[in-house]
Amino acid sequence: MPPSDDSLTFSEPWQGQAFAIVVQLAERGVFTWPEWVQAFAAEESPGGDAPYFERWLAAAEKLLVAKGLTSFDQLAARRFALGASGPVHTMR
Repeated sequence: MPPSDDSLTFSEPWQGQAFAIVVQLAERGVFTWPEWVQAFAAEESPGGDAPYFERWLAAAEKLLVAKGLTSFDQLAARRFALGASGPVHTMR
């Protein structure tokens, strides 16, 4: 699990929200923390240039799709409904 102290800082509000969502999903048993670590590790960008929390969010999206809780189409529709604010993700 992530650190429980107050040492975490976020550049933008969506980063903290993405972090909190992943932690809550793991705590509720939607996936295990080792599953999360594996999904996040798979998001390492080849050039190492993708921002940390964009990789975090991409891993969460893929893990939720793999678990059958949503689809990439649903995620894209939600992003469109929100006006595509926040980071732009490539649907793979």
